[in-house]
Amino acid sequence: MVWDATGVVLFVVWLVLPLAYTVALGRKYVRQARAAAEEAVNAAQEAAWANADVQDALDDLQPTDSPQEDLPVSLPTARTADTQELPAIKPPASTGRHRLEESQLARGVAS
Repeated sequence: MVWDATGVVLFVVWLVLPLAYTVALGRKYVRQARAAAEEAVNAAQEAAWANADVQDALDDLQPTDSPQEDLPVSLPTARTADTQELPAIKPPASTGRHRLEESQLARGVAS
């Protein structure tokens, strides 16, 4: 009878212990994830504030009295004074044959 009660208790512990372990670890990871999410939100908010500060500084640097859009823009053409012609490439004398066929080395091996 003692073994029956012990077996039942061990069986219940075997069922409950993994569940309790999973719940404890889950709560720990949820707390860590919540803290990491709060840090990410704070970092994003600080980045947005820094971006707004930079935009304000750039807006202060822009000249507002003379618009720059009215100036003509010179576009380069296809041919300019510094364009150079590439030299023509001669096609090979014979294609499909090895380049050493007409050399002295090839003649010496063949004979």
